[in-house]
Amino acid sequence: MDIRIAAPLLLAALVLLSGCERPDTLQEAVAPDAETLVVINGMPITRADVFAYTGLEGAPAPVRPDGVMEELINLELLRQEAIAQGIDQETEIQIILRNMEIGLLASEVIERRAREMTFSEAEIQAEYDAQVAAYSSVEYRARHILVDDPEEARQVIAALEDDGDFAELAATHSQDASAPEGGDLGWFAPGQMIPAFTEAVEALEPDEFTREPVQTRFGWHVILLEDTRETAPPPLDEVRTQIEEILQARALRAFMDDLRAAAEIEFPLRPEQ
Repeated sequence: MDIRIAAPLLLAALVLLSGCERPDTLQEAVAPDAETLVVINGMPITRADVFAYTGLEGAPAPVRPDGVMEELINLELLRQEAIAQGIDQETEIQIILRNMEIGLLASEVIERRAREMTFSEAEIQAEYDAQVAAYSSVEYRARHILVDDPEEARQVIAALEDDGDFAELAATHSQDASAPEGGDLGWFAPGQMIPAFTEAVEALEPDEFTREPVQTRFGWHVILLEDTRETAPPPLDEVRTQIEEILQARALRAFMDDLRAAAEIEFPLRPEQ
């Protein structure tokens, strides 16, 4: 059985899941209350059910309200038929429903925890100061030539040492998308490039190129540093939301660490060390 659920089946499964909080058998009828809109074989559909269903991501949005009711009636009938056939007791269905329940409850815990979080101005300022301290105030403007093997890169370097024009060599040899622009990468901060590339750039002086090929997962590079400039970090007011998100993520990780530390977690199938 393919356990990937298409959208219509997912909605039906959610109705089945909601049935976990309803009677286990169709004979255990629930008494309707003032919010009950329809009763199907003893099972009520309430106003809350309608609101919950129409709020589901991916749920259809009929123009007429009675269209929603018709869909809920059909889904409830299908839920009851599934239970009558014993489908709800099948192992794979139970696994799907359990995983849906886990995902729903876990995300709800996180969302509620996040909504409850507040951070003082002092905490926000302290985190901003820490981010500024780690902020690189230098940006680089560089060109590069990307080739498949180090020997071709060395040939390019030899041509540069013989007063070759970097932009022309890039246009001729480079396999990077920047080749038509002479290998120009524009201005970038160190963190925007992969470590090996950044380290090579930081070791250069303006107008200097790498004398040995630089290897990355993309291939072999010859790099020319054209210029550097100092930049100022953005003011707190511009990045306040991002700072709060950093604090929130850190607090949620700590919450998760506390849950794991307090839990008894066993691995029955893992061989003992």
